[in-house]
Amino acid sequence: MIKSKMPEDSELFTPESLSGLFYDVAEVYPPSVSAVSTIPWTRRLRGTADLIAGLTIIAAFVVLISDQVNRGEFEPVLHFSYLTNQTSYSNIVVLLAGAYVAFTRPRDTVLYATIRANFVAYAVIVGTVYDALLREPDHFGFHNEVTHVAIPVYLAADWLIRNNRPRISWNTVWIGVSYPVVWVGVTLLRGAATDWYPYFFLNPNTLGWPGVIAYIIAISIIFAGLIAGMVALNHLQHRRLSTS
Repeated sequence: MIKSKMPEDSELFTPESLSGLFYDVAEVYPPSVSAVSTIPWTRRLRGTADLIAGLTIIAAFVVLISDQVNRGEFEPVLHFSYLTNQTSYSNIVVLLAGAYVAFTRPRDTVLYATIRANFVAYAVIVGTVYDALLREPDHFGFHNEVTHVAIPVYLAADWLIRNNRPRISWNTVWIGVSYPVVWVGVTLLRGAATDWYPYFFLNPNTLGWPGVIAYIIAISIIFAGLIAGMVALNHLQHRRLSTS
């Protein structure tokens, strides 16, 4: 088998690397049947867990949207404006892709590991912010517990336990922070035009701009710090494996 070299930071998101989400860049064809048959049962188990997690998020949204439609409260634009919902829908794709990669590849690709690292951070931070700042005392339901508790815990535990991912770049930090920053910018611009903000800490009418900016800076630092910690853990795991 031809082994692909580890990409440099500047090569992380070239057209060739984007084509390598599921397959290594150096391999022209998908994995053979013999290669798939040699995938360890532990990796297949991980793929099954990802599949179940992804399908559970889908079920949670079906329950949520069905309930809102029945009560005449479903607003598609508002629904997709929340970072929590955007993150959860993205996690469906990440988890189902993870299941596919686990069932068909003996190892994750660098690009997939990079994407997963970012969405692990998003899930953990979104879940933490929701539970710390936004959850109402009696606001417990299937959707909330799945997307804000169960999935963040599962993704974080999976990243901490598994140590056989490929080495990811420090550029992962800046890539990861860019999406929330763009989302905040779009949300503030739309809020200025519509006077609607999805979260109280982004509403300058209630907190004032100094308060909003303080929240944005604090959460951005947490985002960057968490992703940096995940990259550092990934590098530490690689150093330990290389010396063992």
